[in-house]
Amino acid sequence: MLREFFTGIIHFIRAFKFMSSHKMMHYYLYPILVSLILYLGLLSSLIVFSQNIMHWVFRGRIPDKIPNYDGLGSIGRFISDISLYGVAAFIFSLLVMVLAGKFSKYIVLIVLSPVFALLSEKVEEHITGKSYPFSFIQFLKDILRGIVMAIRNLIIELSWLGVISLVSLFSPMIALISFVIMLLISSYFYGFSMIDYINERKRMSIKESVRDIRKHKGFAIGNGLMYWLIDMIPGIGMVIGPINGVVGAVTGKIELEQ
Repeated sequence: MLREFFTGIIHFIRAFKFMSSHKMMHYYLYPILVSLILYLGLLSSLIVFSQNIMHWVFRGRIPDKIPNYDGLGSIGRFISDISLYGVAAFIFSLLVMVLAGKFSKYIVLIVLSPVFALLSEKVEEHITGKSYPFSFIQFLKDILRGIVMAIRNLIIELSWLGVISLVSLFSPMIALISFVIMLLISSYFYGFSMIDYINERKRMSIKESVRDIRKHKGFAIGNGLMYWLIDMIPGIGMVIGPINGVVGAVTGKIELEQ
């Protein structure tokens, strides 16, 4: 498992060189476009939505202004000018943005599922010379499968994270290592999504793909961990992470099978 873990890391790092040498750098443009739409469009819409929710829930239920502190002079007048509703709306908007950031990886996986499926196939073709006959119907099925798999992984991951967070409240020992456990779980499911593009080409069912990836969970965790780490870099993380994840999954899996 440890060998496969480092294989996942190494091939993720080598993916950039592979893309450059095979003149496939244009694939990095797709996440850039989605990132712009996601952050400029979706997040701004979420902020407006959160503010509307705040208006519906709290308007009239909390005081509009902080009570006037005349004894504090100018400081008191400054405090009294602060809107409690505005502060609450700002905090809630930040919370919505944090949650949106958590889901951003899966949003990218869902939206760009057709691109990632095609990229995974092209990488394998460059390495092995094996080409797959194009079928539009099968392509649509592969896209649907990728979306279903991403949603499935998101639900399972959040369920595990919720259980661990709850248990850690009552167990100090688990609380100390909960971050590491949750990071490994998230990494596994990110890597899982990258490897599944290979398995869907082999016409594996979802159950068969799950069994196969469990056998190579070290590889999945290594790939997904690098995706998680790169995605932490503002701006370029969301662009490089998924592309390198897909490419590294193919090149690494071929090495493991050989």
